[in-house]
Amino acid sequence: MYLVVRQSPRHYNFTRHTEASNPPLPDDLVQESVRFSTRIVTAAIFLLLPLSGPRAAEPLRVVILGFDGADPKLVEQYMAAGKLPNLSRLKIEGTYSRLATTNPPQTPVSWSTFSTGINPGRTEIFDFLKRIDGTYVPEFAMGTEGKKPFLFGAKTPWVLGTGGFAVLAALGTLACWFAPGGRRKVAMAVTIVTAMGGGAWTGWLATTRLPRQVPDAINHRKGVTLWRWASDHGVRARVLHVPNTFPAEEIPQGHMLSGLGVPDIRGRIGSPAFYSSDPGLKQRLAENQFSIEFVELSAATGHLETRVVGPYNKPFFDYPVDEALASLAPGEDRAKARQRVEKELEAKGVSRRLDLPLELEVAENHLTVRLEGQQQVLTPGEWSGWFVLTFPVNWLVDHVNGIRGIARFKLISVRPHVQLYLSPINFHPAFEPIPFSYPKGYAASLLSRLGLFKTLGWPIDTWTPSAGLGDEHLFLEDMDFTVRKEEEMMNDFLKEGKDRLYIQVYDFTDRIGHLWWRLLDPRHPLYNPVEAARFAGEMEKAYVRMDDIVGRARALLPPGTMLMVCSDHGFTSFRRGMNYNTWLVKNGWMALKEGPGGTRSLEDLFDRGETGEFFKFVDWSQTRAYAMGLGTIYVNLAGREPRGSVAPGGEYESVRQGIIDGLQSYVDPQTGEHPVLRVYRREEMYRGFDPSLVPDLRAANGENYRVGWQTALGEVPPNIVEDNQKVWSGDHCSVDPSLVPGILFSSRKLIRENPGIQDIFPSVLRVLGLPPVEGIDGQSFF
Repeated sequence: MYLVVRQSPRHYNFTRHTEASNPPLPDDLVQESVRFSTRIVTAAIFLLLPLSGPRAAEPLRVVILGFDGADPKLVEQYMAAGKLPNLSRLKIEGTYSRLATTNPPQTPVSWSTFSTGINPGRTEIFDFLKRIDGTYVPEFAMGTEGKKPFLFGAKTPWVLGTGGFAVLAALGTLACWFAPGGRRKVAMAVTIVTAMGGGAWTGWLATTRLPRQVPDAINHRKGVTLWRWASDHGVRARVLHVPNTFPAEEIPQGHMLSGLGVPDIRGRIGSPAFYSSDPGLKQRLAENQFSIEFVELSAATGHLETRVVGPYNKPFFDYPVDEALASLAPGEDRAKARQRVEKELEAKGVSRRLDLPLELEVAENHLTVRLEGQQQVLTPGEWSGWFVLTFPVNWLVDHVNGIRGIARFKLISVRPHVQLYLSPINFHPAFEPIPFSYPKGYAASLLSRLGLFKTLGWPIDTWTPSAGLGDEHLFLEDMDFTVRKEEEMMNDFLKEGKDRLYIQVYDFTDRIGHLWWRLLDPRHPLYNPVEAARFAGEMEKAYVRMDDIVGRARALLPPGTMLMVCSDHGFTSFRRGMNYNTWLVKNGWMALKEGPGGTRSLEDLFDRGETGEFFKFVDWSQTRAYAMGLGTIYVNLAGREPRGSVAPGGEYESVRQGIIDGLQSYVDPQTGEHPVLRVYRREEMYRGFDPSLVPDLRAANGENYRVGWQTALGEVPPNIVEDNQKVWSGDHCSVDPSLVPGILFSSRKLIRENPGIQDIFPSVLRVLGLPPVEGIDGQSFF
């Protein structure tokens, strides 16, 4: 700050006077002298202020906008072309750098490190999938479904029955005091009978209409989060849609809407439905790897009655079956017992799945949807508004807290065949059986401000296009609908300006990257020049939209706010898939008892059946290693795996080295390229990890390669390398992290180079003036 003191030119006639004849000074001279002295003192104060003590911490607020999968190559290309003026301005005024990602560069892995400042070995989120401890079965690494007691669990009927008896007995006893003396004995007898009957009825009601257990969710991420640490130190925080924040975390001085990890109402990552009268579509979906619920319609015109596939009735069907099986004596036939219990439940009218009747009226050029007392008429290409769906359990549950969801339809065609799309069914914002917002009821409180909004953690449907259903317009329209509501949230909250720490993650940059790369890469197996000419420009539009979001955010922020824009990883083309289990078999590391199994889908991660066995065809006695997940390889280690064959120590290291050498030297016979850039030992990637949990090796692909679709779920396809013939054509998950860094823009300049995503946590703490977290892996770049 510079203070310039200017003095207007004035001329005074100063005459020497004796003491005896000292006349008063002119008034204007006195006033001018005072003004001059005041200016001098003021200037001195301002000049000395910096020396008087430390300045207050600046800036007072931090806003972080995350864009999942925003690729630095595309960002730099579009900035150079003048397409991203707001990000370009942020780069000039502050900083732009490529941001080193995690190993592996996967969304839940990277954002977990962003959230905690520690490496994936310590967060224990090191892949989308991991083994269930003590088995060969995969499960989602972010979190798993559990159970928790409802009210008092198995004691609920007894507690409520006893409570009902006590309440009625107390009321009756009180009434007896007012009864005439001769009738008190009768009144007391009536009271006792009524209380006993009421208690018994209440207990019966609790037994037949209330569950003992209800679903719960367990987040496996370890480490203290940035927002929790800030909140614990007095900073008000708001966190929107950060991946792997489900269930919603308690933030004493803040708010949260969970991101990736929130399931749909069926407990899936997102399971859309597709209704069609085209018999050929069913055959095309025979190998449905994306959990699409296909419903075949009986006709192509007129009145049709079908169903909306609802959630599983776990508390009243699956859990009683599980309890019955758990009580079996050793050696009893579990399959027969399961069948018996299921038939008993069905005879009582208990359904395993809570479907809803759906009526369709197909006319020449439109279709009418009737569902849950709601009706909308659609023409081809038109989306419906939200349908609010209530899935009936029983009259008591429905009345107290019924299962509510929201979904939208899109009519794709009525001729020659009906094709009707139903989005994944989101939890209604006012129905949180497991909290996806904090504080309690926060999502519901937003309804009056924002209207209905998606709650699903994977909100943009990539599964339907990847299965070859719908078209580019379906995806683009769904993306626009989703992002508009997210933009509305951001605008509303930033205008409000109450949060010192504001974090919001958009995921549309990732989702379009997965589906659109085939339109940008002429060497991709699915590249079509006609489609590329029509749709390739949508990628640029998505990045321009990202830039517009940044510009609107900057316009809403008061001076002194630090703005940070980042992504967790970039992208590369996914032309060919590398099947690691096939390579292991053909190179003697894995042995099969019979031929490879069939095609697996995401649904297998949920519906494991009785045994939950994935590798049924593997001869574990002769198997030294197996692959599961997105590039992770496990040694079949004795003492850790249930049927381990490799001894710890020298043999373990020999197996690892042999696999490293073999994979890194392998050449794709079709392209002459190395599909695997590098194989990492776990200790090269992480420190402080649990050796019983973390995979022994990770194979990192080179550009244009990714792990094969079936290898991720433990299968053994026929070929080691195969073309990727799916619309899901861009990826990053199993690629070497050096090839797919993220982006980092900051309104404040960095004091060092080569920032990593783990460094954001301590950097934000420094800006906010908060104490550091001891022992984290990140280091501040401010």
